[in-house]
Amino acid sequence: MITKWSGESWELVEATRYKNEPGTWMDVTRTVLFDSENSKFQTRYFELAPGGYSSHEQHQHEHCVVVLRGSGRVRLGETWSEIGPNDVIHVGPGVPHQFEAPLETMGILCIVDRVRDPAVPIQNHPTTETSKVC
Repeated sequence: MITKWSGESWELVEATRYKNEPGTWMDVTRTVLFDSENSKFQTRYFELAPGGYSSHEQHQHEHCVVVLRGSGRVRLGETWSEIGPNDVIHVGPGVPHQFEAPLETMGILCIVDRVRDPAVPIQNHPTTETSKVC
């Protein structure tokens, strides 16, 4: 199976609302690019509009995130780091994390276990700054 990029979106795949917990995130869409009952992982694309941010959360499953477009920052634990195209971020088990696109649209590819534990919210939008990327 091949999912083609049309220049603006993936063909035959719909972007959806990120989550249903108002106040924990802002201006984020999610597109599930790959999800098969026979696979152990799921591939998702998140797009954060300028000023957008994901929920600040933690869970026991790890995931890998690759920045495909734009720039922003990521919070891992209490540390903030600037991120941009082709940066790879490893979110380890139990690490509180959040993504933010303060100035421009940022698109991130997220690869995660298909079967995983639910995320536990930490708090609303962050207010501190520090740094770490891997």
